[in-house]
Amino acid sequence: MLKALSVDLWGTLIEDEPGPIETYAYMKLKALWEVLSKYSSVDFNSVVEVYMKIIKYKGFTPPRLFAKMISLILGFSDERVLEEASVAYEQGAYSYKPHTIPGARELVEYAKSAGLRIVVVTNTSFSAMGVLKLLENAGLRDYVDYVASSADLGVEKPNPRIFQLALKAINVEPYEAVHIGDSCSRDVLGSLLTGLKPILYARKQRSIELCRALRIPVVENLKRAIEILEAILKS
Repeated sequence: MLKALSVDLWGTLIEDEPGPIETYAYMKLKALWEVLSKYSSVDFNSVVEVYMKIIKYKGFTPPRLFAKMISLILGFSDERVLEEASVAYEQGAYSYKPHTIPGARELVEYAKSAGLRIVVVTNTSFSAMGVLKLLENAGLRDYVDYVASSADLGVEKPNPRIFQLALKAINVEPYEAVHIGDSCSRDVLGSLLTGLKPILYARKQRSIELCRALRIPVVENLKRAIEILEAILKS
């Protein structure tokens, strides 16, 4: 019996931006710099340079700790300043309004109307609270029961651990859930390794090619994903 929908965030529910510094990352760094510059002379470009040097860690480091890393490298050590700066960094993009993927609202509306619990499983530099703010700004917050953020949990897809933690939070077994995402490696293989039923949202040709041998449902729009969910619920 299907009890839950697990869904990817970036590229499945909301649009990501091309890097290396997205609008929301710029907003976070600006907020961090504004705090640090109150206590010592620091150039904003220096903040950006440090960010770029340690960017590879942000997807599995809590945002407040990541902000403290930047601040420490820049020479700040006072705990009060570090805490103020880290809070500013985490909340700096709370007003960011992402573009919603076509069909995303209809997908979560259908899942919720069908009685499914909805979890967002995402590789992201946002905390779960930050993700919920993004979803609120996109008009999707009320549909989501739980967010599993790699930055909070310290583990990224395709590691099954992040899926396991998400499903444990809503008391659902892997075989009782479907996962939808746009990456073959992260979403499809990760959910398969965990025991969920995957659906590939085929936005990228390389994901289609990589998943070709897996014989899993592949959709080119989220309306088709709804049809597959409906068929599973009726089976």
